[in-house]
Amino acid sequence: MSGKIPKSFITELLFRTNIVELINTRIKLKKYGKNYQTNCPFHHDKTPSFTVSNEKQFYYCFGCNAHGNAIDFLINYEHLSFIESIEELSMIHGMQIPFENTKKNNHYNKKQNLYLLMEKMCKLYQKNIIFTNLAHQYLAKRGINKKMIDFFLIGFSSLQWKNFYKKLDISKKLEQKLLHYNIISISEKGYKYDRFQGRIIFPIQDHHGRIVGFGSRAINNIFPKYLNSPETDIFHKGKHIYGLYQVKKKCNQPKYLLVVEGYIDVITLTQYNINYVVSSLGTATTNEHIQILFQNTDVVIYCYDGDDAGKNAAWRILKKSLPHITDKKTLKFILLPNNEDPDSIIRKEGTEAFQKRIDNAITLPKFFFRCLLKNVNLSSNDDKFYLSSRALPLINNISSDTVRIYLRQILARMIGILDDHQFEKFLYEKEIKKNEQSKQFQIKRTSMRTLIALLIQNPILSKVAPSVIKFKNFKLKGLPIFLEILQTCINNPNISTGQLLELYRNSKIINILKILSSWDHMIVQEEIQNMFLDLLMNIYDRILQERQEYLISKERKTGLTLTEKKEIWSINKALSKNK
Repeated sequence: MSGKIPKSFITELLFRTNIVELINTRIKLKKYGKNYQTNCPFHHDKTPSFTVSNEKQFYYCFGCNAHGNAIDFLINYEHLSFIESIEELSMIHGMQIPFENTKKNNHYNKKQNLYLLMEKMCKLYQKNIIFTNLAHQYLAKRGINKKMIDFFLIGFSSLQWKNFYKKLDISKKLEQKLLHYNIISISEKGYKYDRFQGRIIFPIQDHHGRIVGFGSRAINNIFPKYLNSPETDIFHKGKHIYGLYQVKKKCNQPKYLLVVEGYIDVITLTQYNINYVVSSLGTATTNEHIQILFQNTDVVIYCYDGDDAGKNAAWRILKKSLPHITDKKTLKFILLPNNEDPDSIIRKEGTEAFQKRIDNAITLPKFFFRCLLKNVNLSSNDDKFYLSSRALPLINNISSDTVRIYLRQILARMIGILDDHQFEKFLYEKEIKKNEQSKQFQIKRTSMRTLIALLIQNPILSKVAPSVIKFKNFKLKGLPIFLEILQTCINNPNISTGQLLELYRNSKIINILKILSSWDHMIVQEEIQNMFLDLLMNIYDRILQERQEYLISKERKTGLTLTEKKEIWSINKALSKNK
């Protein structure tokens, strides 16, 4: 993949990216010495073991060994592909990707054109709402003010496609793309029309604020009542959350996110100063939605109707979210009275009363057992067994030891069959398994590997390395790799660890280089240069000694040529100098 994008562009992209700033916008970092630390986002981390180096432009976790540069972080944290991570960084820095591969470049350009088209359609939808009394009357009836209309870019799709088409001013080629993506359709009679016509439009924005698609609501008796844009190269319903961009504009790291079902619910609650409200586009909540929510906050509060349908939806969400629960990441639930939704109840109760509902939201443990205990008689041994068989598999899906044990202890008190000894045994076995897994990633320390590790972690050492011409004719395991990396550092005098590793992303040695990049040498920074030069000299001496032994052995067996005699004389002289 990376071969389709010039390596020089990727290097420049990483040079412009400050990994500390990039990660800090997603998880809060704290200064610790010359580095930054936080709890690792890639495993259940009780104490901060995730370190980010501004100097090396590199992150490393001492708990799970996760490590990499800015591109790796986006790939692993936001679950992006390599190309998508490059696009993300390019967007941040306002750079266009110069794809070498024509097919890939065309695909990239198509996506950029789609963004522009969505923006153009959004502006026209917004203009339509100004001149359409029907849309104004509907929004006024729903109590949505102009500030919210502007804040959420609410629009209206014209009842007549011809008028809209003229204002859109698009080419036939672009029209074909609209048809291809099913953004516009063709009727049985052959007329082109906007599939949203006669509907209120709710633009859906990604985290950069770009329009990726639209949600809509019918204001007459049109079926279906709600309609979303079809999937395109830039819009995937399972990966976008309505209102999140607006929340992030107000607060980059919200203390919670309140998830409701409808677009109008998001807008109305926001209008009533209930902040941090989002919606999953009226579709079933996906694992990607849950990941995105927890990437942006520690507490996710789901708000549902209090009827059976609402409770069942909340229970489905809870089960799906369990693998994402940690000591810091948790769920809460609000169940509204029957026949009420967030839009209707806040208009009746007001902001203060609704905020109390948020403050008193049902915690995960309470809701978990409330659902499980429905129709369970705890005085019956059969019911206790039934409860245990349902609860334990769900509890075991939680990665956090603390939360998992807490729920098991609650269950233990209910059914009286688990004890502390079993908890300790469970933890002990898990710890052994974790240690065994970590051993798989360990490699033996050698002088050559330490030398390579020091250079990867401190590319500036290439400036103090002596001439290595004399090394090139010798054979020593790992030497060609060291010489190649050294030359790369010399050719790129200001390269960072993150940039250096990126140049080797698709090479056979990338995995070993990543491991070496995270080695702790247990020495102070001031001694790194001396250690590097000493190791270099020791390796050179070892090469000379091996050559010396070979020549001495040959002299005893067959004798030496004049050239070889001169060579052994120079080796002896060099070794005596180095002592």
